[in-house]
Amino acid sequence: MRGILAKPAVRSLFLFLALLGMVIPLPCQAQVASDVIKFGVFPFKSPKSVIEVFGPLAARLEARLGKKVQLVSAPDAATFLTKGLAGEYDLALAAVTVSYKMRPAGYTVIARGLPPFFGGLIVRQESEIKTIDQCRGKKIAAIGEHAYAGYIFFKELLDEKKIDAKKDLEIHFLGKLDSIIYGVLNKQYDGGLIRLDTLDMKEFASIKDRFRVVVRSCELPHFPFMVKGNMDQRTVAIIREVLTSLSSDNQEDLEILKGMQVKKIAGATNADYDQFYEIIKDSEYYKKNL
Repeated sequence: MRGILAKPAVRSLFLFLALLGMVIPLPCQAQVASDVIKFGVFPFKSPKSVIEVFGPLAARLEARLGKKVQLVSAPDAATFLTKGLAGEYDLALAAVTVSYKMRPAGYTVIARGLPPFFGGLIVRQESEIKTIDQCRGKKIAAIGEHAYAGYIFFKELLDEKKIDAKKDLEIHFLGKLDSIIYGVLNKQYDGGLIRLDTLDMKEFASIKDRFRVVVRSCELPHFPFMVKGNMDQRTVAIIREVLTSLSSDNQEDLEILKGMQVKKIAGATNADYDQFYEIIKDSEYYKKNL
């Protein structure tokens, strides 16, 4: 039938485009904008994965709030930050470094995942790379300049060794964890920078043992859940309650938590990220203007 999104492939394409904020809103949507909460998810996964992981959580929030919860994202970190600074997200799950840059727009931390995690450099088991010094001249896949686990910690280690990340190595910013993992596995890259617990996810269970960790970061906090400053306190309280009530004892909740790579979600404030701010504040990324 013409004019109807009937085929699964077409529906999937529409969902992906909507997630990236590329679909032009219909006139009727503008009329109910106040009843829609835009949940911005940082683009650390593919659009398909974001929908699969965060769709159930959005549905849970929608049921409790009595409002439409629309999942949105961006094609890259810079665009996500730009949209955040413009106040386009009502609720946001942002990379930690990006979250600090979003604070001037009035965003406040309300919750965080636990326990902390680690970043690391992975190589194939048979790789000749055993130390960071042996990374000279190698092709390394990374998340991006904004990512502490996926680049910054590694650059700091290189700096300590007087190794120039941009001149002495070939760094490729891929943006997505799965792209890095499969890129290393398929020998497109000599190593990859990821959050290490990603390898514990079920989709990587069959290939996890084919990698070796060369170096790892310090303990890192999970991405914070943030709300826009003008959100009413009742809505904030319900969102926090939904997030913190997720329990690994409930199978549906467990799948949501596993998808987010956390064991539980706890209430949090900006102050819970102050200590990590002291680590990140002098990085090149944080000092950069938008």
